[in-house]
Amino acid sequence: MADTLEETPLREDALSHFASLVDSTGIKRFSTTLGISTRQVNRILSGAQPNPVERLIRSLQGAAPDVGDRVLDFICQEMGGHFVRHEGFDEAAVNAVRECAEAIAAISDGQITDLDVKEIREAISALSGLINSLRQQRDARE
Repeated sequence: MADTLEETPLREDALSHFASLVDSTGIKRFSTTLGISTRQVNRILSGAQPNPVERLIRSLQGAAPDVGDRVLDFICQEMGGHFVRHEGFDEAAVNAVRECAEAIAAISDGQITDLDVKEIREAISALSGLINSLRQQRDARE
């Protein structure tokens, strides 16, 4: 996809989110954290340099969904959370049951390995997705 100067909703939203990141700590501290100059941050804010938020989103959109989900989950884990993909109720219910069964099987030997922790995290994520689907279904009826 050719990069144009045309403003798109993604570009505008990504720039707004990047600006809020910068504003949250100040340009000097933010640029130091990224290992770039304040000039580069200003160039990103002005649109003269690519926005890393937009680039991240586009790179995830360009990847296979399961790979993008793993990358997003990694990012979320680094921030203390986990990624939950929005699914319809039926898919969410099936996924939650499958992931919980895998987590139970993983810890049934009484030992919890790193792989078991991953299975547990996926089960929690699937249950969160199911809860979100139930809420959306309820809200649609109201």
